[in-house]
Amino acid sequence: MLYLRKLFTAAAAMLLTAGALFAQTTLNLTGSVTDKDGSPIPGASVVVIGTMKGTISDNAGVWTLNGVRKDAQLSVDFLGYKTQTIPVGGRTKIDVVLEDDTTYLDEVVVVGYGQIKKSDLTGSVASVKTEKLTDVPAKSIDGLLQGRVAGVQVINASQDPGSSSTLRVRGNSSLNGSNSPLVVIDGFPYGDAGAINAVNPQDIVSMEVLKDASASAIYGSRGANGVILITTRQAKQNITKVTFRQQTTVSQFSSELNLWRDPVLMAELANEGNRNAGLTETYIGARNAAGVYYPSIYELMTTWTTNTRWDDLVFRTPVSNNSTVQVQSATDRTVFMASANYFRDNGMYIKDSYTKYGGNFSVEHKVFNNFRMKATANIIKGKRNYNSGLSYSRNPIFPVYNEDGSYFQYSSSDYYHPIALSDLQKNKSDGLDVMSFVSADWDVFPCLTVHGQLNFKHGETTNDVYYPKKYSEKGTFNDGYGLIKNWFDNHLVVDAYSTFDKEFSKHHVTAMVGYSYETYQSRSSSLAAKGFVNEALANENLAAGDPSSYEISNSMYETGLVSGMFRFNYSYDDRYLATLTARADGSTKFGADNKWAFFPSGAISWKINNESFLKDVKEIDVLKVRASYGISGNQGISAYQTLGRYGQHKYYNEGQWVTAIGPGYKSGTTGQSGIYAVWSGIANTGLKWETTSQFDLGLDASFFGNKLNVTFDWYDKRTTDLLRERNITPSSGYDKMWVNDGDIVNKGIELTVDGIIYQNRDWNVGGTLIFSRNRNKVESLGNSIEAGLKTDPNTGMQFEYYGNSSEKYRGYTNILAVGEPLFVFYGYKTDGIVQSLAEGLSAGLVGDDAQPGEFKYVDLNEDGTVDESDVTIIGDPNPDFTASFALNASWKNLDFSIFFNGVFGNDVVNTAKFGSPSNSAFRWTVDNPTNDYPRLNNNRQTKFSDWWIEDGSFVRIQTLTLGYNIPFRKGDLSKKIRLYVSADNLYTFTNFTGYDPEVSQIGLYTGGYPRLRKWTFGVDFVF
Repeated sequence: MLYLRKLFTAAAAMLLTAGALFAQTTLNLTGSVTDKDGSPIPGASVVVIGTMKGTISDNAGVWTLNGVRKDAQLSVDFLGYKTQTIPVGGRTKIDVVLEDDTTYLDEVVVVGYGQIKKSDLTGSVASVKTEKLTDVPAKSIDGLLQGRVAGVQVINASQDPGSSSTLRVRGNSSLNGSNSPLVVIDGFPYGDAGAINAVNPQDIVSMEVLKDASASAIYGSRGANGVILITTRQAKQNITKVTFRQQTTVSQFSSELNLWRDPVLMAELANEGNRNAGLTETYIGARNAAGVYYPSIYELMTTWTTNTRWDDLVFRTPVSNNSTVQVQSATDRTVFMASANYFRDNGMYIKDSYTKYGGNFSVEHKVFNNFRMKATANIIKGKRNYNSGLSYSRNPIFPVYNEDGSYFQYSSSDYYHPIALSDLQKNKSDGLDVMSFVSADWDVFPCLTVHGQLNFKHGETTNDVYYPKKYSEKGTFNDGYGLIKNWFDNHLVVDAYSTFDKEFSKHHVTAMVGYSYETYQSRSSSLAAKGFVNEALANENLAAGDPSSYEISNSMYETGLVSGMFRFNYSYDDRYLATLTARADGSTKFGADNKWAFFPSGAISWKINNESFLKDVKEIDVLKVRASYGISGNQGISAYQTLGRYGQHKYYNEGQWVTAIGPGYKSGTTGQSGIYAVWSGIANTGLKWETTSQFDLGLDASFFGNKLNVTFDWYDKRTTDLLRERNITPSSGYDKMWVNDGDIVNKGIELTVDGIIYQNRDWNVGGTLIFSRNRNKVESLGNSIEAGLKTDPNTGMQFEYYGNSSEKYRGYTNILAVGEPLFVFYGYKTDGIVQSLAEGLSAGLVGDDAQPGEFKYVDLNEDGTVDESDVTIIGDPNPDFTASFALNASWKNLDFSIFFNGVFGNDVVNTAKFGSPSNSAFRWTVDNPTNDYPRLNNNRQTKFSDWWIEDGSFVRIQTLTLGYNIPFRKGDLSKKIRLYVSADNLYTFTNFTGYDPEVSQIGLYTGGYPRLRKWTFGVDFVF
C-alpha cells in the first residue's frame, strides 16, 4: 500500500511538471479579421497549420484559439480574399487584414489565337472549367457541355455506344450547310462538334465557347456557328504528379419497357383491329396468307405455352469502364505530360459496344529564355461493334428456336430474329485518329511574341459488314452480301502569328496579325460481293461471291483554305475597351469569282466599376457593359459543288452489265420508302459564302468579393445567302442544285448567375443558374417560282417540305415556312373522336374516315370537305427556353452536387401515342365512347395531325454526385484519394407519354428504348 502511494505521488508530480512546461510553450490567442477598409469579415477560417485545431470569426470578425504553440503558424482564409499564412511568434493578439483575391478578375481565358484576362473580354465568351466535371462519365466533350453554357444546346437523341450529339450555339444558322460549332483543340481546328473522340475528357482542363461574332469572327468562314476552344492539361512548374482515375458505370433502364406481357389481350386486340378494318382475324387457330400459324384465343388461354421474353434475351445490364493514368512533371525549363486511357462503353443491346484506347503525350521546353518549343501527339484507337435496333418487341407467342435447335422463323420473310442476327450478322468498324502538332514561341522583345504552329491529323476507318443468306433481308435477296469499306483523311494546318502587347501610361494596346494555311484530303473505297458459295469467312473472303456481282467504288476529294487575320485590342485606364477583328478567307469550295470573303467584327466595353463614382463601392467587384457586331461565314458544304458533276449507272443489257457515265449523279432518294431517285450535279459557278451577321449586347457583373457573378447577353443573329439545295424544274434533267437562297434570323437572351450561397469553416455551398431563350424564324426561301415553293391555301404562307417522308403518315411532318420558326409541324387539326356516322359526315369526312371511332379532322376552310386544303401549322419543335441549375456543397472532406437540366415549351410528335401495349386497351369502342383514343383499325390511312403532338418539356436530374476526399498530410506519398458515386439521368419530370422527350431538332419520337440511368463508381489517386 505504501508502494502504491509513492507511485501515485510521483506520477502526479510528473503530470504537474509537464502541464507547467506545456503552459509555458502554448498560448491562448485572440484577434480579428478585417478587409483593407477595416470592415469585419465574419465566417473567416483560422486554422493552426498541421493540426485539426481551428475556428471561424464571429459577426464582428473576432476569433479566439486556445492552446496554440508559440512557434505555430496560422492559415487565415475566406472566399474572395487571398489566403494568408501568419506565424504566431509568441503573440497572443493577432489582427489579420485580408486582401481582395482578384483571381476571378485576372483569370486568363483562351480566345482565338491568343489569351486575354476575363475582365478584359469585349465579346461573349463562356468558360467551363472541367475540374468540376471530372466525376461525370463522358465519352466525349458534348457530354460535359450539356446544360453548362447559356446559349449552347446539346441534344443526346441516341444512347448507342460511341454515338454523337447535336450541338448548337444560339440556334440553327443554316439549312444545308453545317450548323455545328467549330472545335479547336490546343490551337488546332479539329472540325465540327459532335462525336469528338480524339481527346480524352480527363485530359481537358478548360473549354471556352466563343458565341458572338466579335469572339468567333477571328475564325472567319468557320466561326458562323460558334467556336469551342479546348485546352488540354499540362504540368505545373517544379511539380511531379501521377494521377490514376477509375470509373465503373452500370446502366439500367429508367422506366419499364412498353411490351405485351399478356398474349391473350394482345391477340384479342389484334383481332378487333382486323375486324374493324374488314380484314380476316389473325388469331383463329389457322395459318394466314403467308403460311404463319397463329393460335386461337382459346389455345392461348389453355394449351399454348410459349411466351418468350424477347427483351430478356436482347437486353443486358451493361457495365462500362473508363480508366485514365496521367503523369505530369515540370522543371524550370521543361514541362512534360503523358496520359493513357482505356474506355469501353457497353450498350444495352447484347454485343453492342464501343471500345477506345488512347494515349496523349506533350512536352514543352524552354530552349532559351525567350524561345520555347512544344510538341504534342494524341493517338486514339476505336472499335465499334454495331448490334443495336434488335427487335425486342417481337411477338411473344413465337419461340427462339425450333426443336432441331435452328432459329425459328414464322415465315420465309422473317428477317428480324434478334438472336439469329446477333449470332450471324457482322457489322463492325475499326478506327484510328492521330492528332499532333509542334509549335514555337519566340519573345522577340518583351512586347512582341511570334508564334508558329504546324498541326497534322490523320484518321482512318475500316467497316466490315456481312449479311447472311438466311435471316437477313439483304442477305436473303442477294444470296449473302459482304462489304468492306475503307476511309482515311489527312488534315494539315499551318498557323503563324505575331502579338504585340504594350502599356503606355493609361493606354494598353494588343495587336495580333497572322496567316493560316489549311488543306484537307479524304479518300475512300468500297468493295462488295453477292452470291456467296461459302459463308465460312463471311466478308473476309469476298472472292467467294459471284464475280459478276462485284460492286467496286471509290472517291477522293481535297479542299484548301488560305486565311489572313488581324485583331486589335485597346484599353484606356482599364475603363474603356475596344476590339477590332478581321479575317480574309479563300476557299477552293467556291467558284473563281467568289473564292474570297472578308469577315470583320468590332466590340466595345465599359468597366463602370472602375469609374470614380463606383470605385469605392466595395460591394461591386465588376460592372461591365459590352456591345459587339460582326460578320462570319459558312463553307460547310462538300467540295466541287460549283462544278458540273458526273455520275455512273450500271444496267443489264443483252446478257451483260453495261456501265453508263454522264452528267448528273444520284444524290439520294425520296418518296415513300425512297422509291424515287434524286439527281444532282448541275454546276453553279456563282455559288458563294453563306454569311452570318450578329449584334450582341452584354452585361458582366460581380458582387461581394466575387460571391455573386452575373452574365447577361441579348443577341440578334442573321444569316443570309443560305447554302442549300433548291428544287429545280425536272425538264433540266436534275432535281436539285446548290444555290445561295434564303435568310434565317435567331434572336435570344442568355443569363448565367453563379455564386456562393453559404460559407464557413466547414461548409461551402454554391450554385449556378443558366437560362437561355432563342427565337428563330425563316425570313426568306428565295424566289417562290424558282425554288418551287408551295403556298398554303388558307394563309398564303410559302413553304417547302423538310426532311424525309414519314411511312406512318404517308407524308411529310415538317416544313420550312417563310415567317415561321424552323421545322414547324404541318398537318391536320383534330376535334376529338367521331362518335357517330352522322357526326363524321357533318364534319366533312367521307368513307372510312367518317366512321365512329375515327379521328375527327377539322374542316379548317369550312368548305364542307376535309382534304389537303385543310392542312395548317400544328406545332413547333423549337423550345421556348432552356434552363439548368447546379448546386454544389461540401462539408469538410465530404462533397455533394446535383445538376438539373430542363427544356421547356417544345412540341414532339409521338408516333407511338397509339397502338402500343400501354395504350391500345384504351381505344374507342361502343361501350367506351372515349374522345381520347380512336378505335383499333389495322387498315387506317392515318393522317398527320395535332393528335400525335405532345408537350416535350422536361426537367431532368441529370447528375447527382456524392464524394469523399481522404485527407493526407504533407509528407505522405499519396496527395489525394477521392472516392465518389455518381448517378446520371436519375429522374425526368415530364408529361410526355413516350420513353423520353429528348429527340432530334425536328421533334420526331419513334420509340427506341427508355433513357438509361447510369451509376458510376469512381476513385481518383494522386501521388
